[in-house]
Amino acid sequence: MHRTATVLLAAALIAVAGCSSSDSNGDDKSTPAATTSASAAQPTKATVAGCTDALAAGEQQDSPECADLSTDDLFKAIQDANGKGQDALKSAIASASAAAG
Repeated sequence: MHRTATVLLAAALIAVAGCSSSDSNGDDKSTPAATTSASAAQPTKATVAGCTDALAAGEQQDSPECADLSTDDLFKAIQDANGKGQDALKSAIASASAAAG
């Protein structure tokens, strides 16, 4: 599970690096930030959480839950899913250690 989360994170980083290096027009990045309002931030958090849950469940980053996320939000969801995977692994190790001991 840890390897899967690490591979997903690495793939996302490569995808993000590839997308950002091919984007030569910086104007596109400033437009969404200028139109973002406080009310629009709340659905984004819910969307990131949905994507995080999908990634933690083993879905790919191009799943429907993650389709509308910005690059930054997708990266956040991948980081959160990685954290959930690490927490689940720690919990499984602790349970196995307790059962064995």
